[in-house]
Amino acid sequence: MAVFFLACKPAQKIVYNINDYQPSTETANVSVSIQIFEDIRSEFPDNQVHLQAKDIIAIINNTQSCINAERLYKVPVGQQLADMLSQYLHRKAYFANVLVNQKEQADYYITAQIKHFTGFQDYSTKAVIGTQFGLIGALATMKLKTEGKITIELSDICVYDKNNALIAQIGDFKKEYDGDFPVDAYCYCIYRNINQCLAGFNEELGAILFKEIKKQN
Repeated sequence: MAVFFLACKPAQKIVYNINDYQPSTETANVSVSIQIFEDIRSEFPDNQVHLQAKDIIAIINNTQSCINAERLYKVPVGQQLADMLSQYLHRKAYFANVLVNQKEQADYYITAQIKHFTGFQDYSTKAVIGTQFGLIGALATMKLKTEGKITIELSDICVYDKNNALIAQIGDFKKEYDGDFPVDAYCYCIYRNINQCLAGFNEELGAILFKEIKKQN
């Protein structure tokens, strides 16, 4: 029954509004390819709840929680994360061209592994009760927030030139976001919240990548 319930839930995408960012005043006249990230999350025990969950509600630290269950990501996470980073870099105009998984066509290419992409926050019974009162209930609960934690970590981040020479070994880049996050009755909120945290993550990582490639030009 739980599996059927999950199957009825809409697929989730890793996406956020890149139009919030203005192009950079600094650029490098080169093309860059973001290679699809290798997914190594299954190697770490703390990812197993998210990877194996049958629903988007689970018990985390003895608390009923909303989680970004892997099953609702129909497109591989490694592909989506690489695509969002490329979209962000393109919007910032750091480089003349930004490609995805086309290193043969680029001056430089970037590889990385996904170590963590997890989010959880406390389930809200108030939000559930609010849905029972129609529009009035929805308006009364629309600003509800619950405590949670989101962890995004890429490891072994490397930058190569078109001759496959390693020009920068950035290593691991990890961000943890703790606090109160918007919540809804059905727990789709956690997917939106982790996407918004990814926006900040990519902003910081993008600046690092640009700096390393700019050194070469």
